[in-house]
Amino acid sequence: MERHEREFAHFNSLNELEKARYHTQAHARYMRDPWEFLKECVFTLDPVNQAHPIKAFPSHLAYLEFLCRLWQRKRQIAIPKSRRMVCSWGFISLYTWDTLFHSGRHNAFVSKKEDDAGDLISRAEFIYHKIPEWRLPRMLLPKLKNNKMSKQPPLMEFEEINSKLQGFPQGADQMRQFTLSGILGDECAFWEQAQAFYSASKPTLDGGGKMTLISSRSPGFFKKIVFDQLDAQDLTFQETPPAPVKRPMEGVELWENPKNRFCVVDLHYTANPEKRGNAWKEAVRSSMPIRDFLMEYERSWQTFEGKPVYADFNRTLHVASGVKPEPGIPLLLGWDFGLTPACILAQLVGRQLRVLREFVETNGSISKLAPVVNAYLQTNYLSWMHGEDKLTHYIDPAGFQKAQTDERTCADIMRNIFGMQTKIHPGPVTWEARKNAVEDYLTKTYGEGPAMLISEDCPILIEGFNGGYQYSEKSIDIEPAQVRPLKNKFSHPHDALQYLCAGATQLRKAYRINLPTPSYGFAAG
Repeated sequence: MERHEREFAHFNSLNELEKARYHTQAHARYMRDPWEFLKECVFTLDPVNQAHPIKAFPSHLAYLEFLCRLWQRKRQIAIPKSRRMVCSWGFISLYTWDTLFHSGRHNAFVSKKEDDAGDLISRAEFIYHKIPEWRLPRMLLPKLKNNKMSKQPPLMEFEEINSKLQGFPQGADQMRQFTLSGILGDECAFWEQAQAFYSASKPTLDGGGKMTLISSRSPGFFKKIVFDQLDAQDLTFQETPPAPVKRPMEGVELWENPKNRFCVVDLHYTANPEKRGNAWKEAVRSSMPIRDFLMEYERSWQTFEGKPVYADFNRTLHVASGVKPEPGIPLLLGWDFGLTPACILAQLVGRQLRVLREFVETNGSISKLAPVVNAYLQTNYLSWMHGEDKLTHYIDPAGFQKAQTDERTCADIMRNIFGMQTKIHPGPVTWEARKNAVEDYLTKTYGEGPAMLISEDCPILIEGFNGGYQYSEKSIDIEPAQVRPLKNKFSHPHDALQYLCAGATQLRKAYRINLPTPSYGFAAG
């Protein structure tokens, strides 16, 4: 901001004729050089920074100018990148520049959903409205229709120069309707319909238009583009650049794909000098599961085939003998149903979830398992069985639905066994919410120990954590967003644990327990 303030002070010292000359020369300079526009006219919005959310574009970062110059020269660019590298803002700014300073442009921002694409267009609108008037008066800019973007579809239209920016969701149907000047695809590694989008966009490329694809890494069609493997039947190919790699600066690797003609920029966080120290790396690494860190920040294309679901499980840290219940603390039970139902018994003791015991019925139903669990509780936890708030169940949401052959629900059966007043709550429906609930406990470590401590009385659960609960060897053939663990003897106990962990998290929030920021512990290796 200091540079902008100095230049603003200099501008104010000019007389009216000199100011008019300044604006004429500035407009010509911005039209000629997009980097000058980004450097002097673009401001970004960072909602995370509550103190200073609006910031001048970080033109001091050399890699951003490198990307700008590359965009000027290359029509097809694919950028697998670390998180928070200002790439989205950078390329939104470039395509906004292209739309503002050239007639007849129809540029597209594409994202997973139309709402996400609308967010990209709203950033372009923000850039347009934040262009400093003293740098470039509104009379020298094309007028935005209605002075704002439209929502349906997401669109910024400049009628006097016949140019527009439009947002699209992923897929093929809408893209086929338009001949586009340029396409910016954001986080395309996570699109389920990335291949259909690419095929539908070929006329844009064949006609001489631009395509810029940016994303953090994830297995899928984007990986095929990056490594020039569009004809590959699956994603098992080696992650090896198909051409010589250039390293123009620290954190940047560059190569030209010979077949699909994409110029690939592998952008690592070390391209930003502020992120090269171990302190920054460890701070980020300790805030998330290790597998997510490797994929989102390091050069790891995460694949799931045959791998354990929870890479952060550490037997030495998370398993102990002699884990005992705490008198006066409620019991929590997680349940999964089906022909091999399972139940996990635990307590939330302060900040620690103590997993006390597992129950698995290998050939039966909830009608067979629930009495076994009830008998165990009556024998070993009698004082918990009679009193308010001493026993809470978290179950598969399907347990509230009636079976086709029985008018009763699983929840009804449980109430008949545990008492009509027993508390039964549905767990999360989505797989990601369930998995994340477990990871949240696995990754946190407090002064008094890990956030999850598992008794050795849970052998199937532990064996599942050690690798039995894993993704399929053939999950590579599935869309990344649809990858799920194998259904085996470990899946029901782990599903039950997921419902339990999600319930325990909600319980902590209900109690409004204010906890300090934890440190994190990860599995070795």
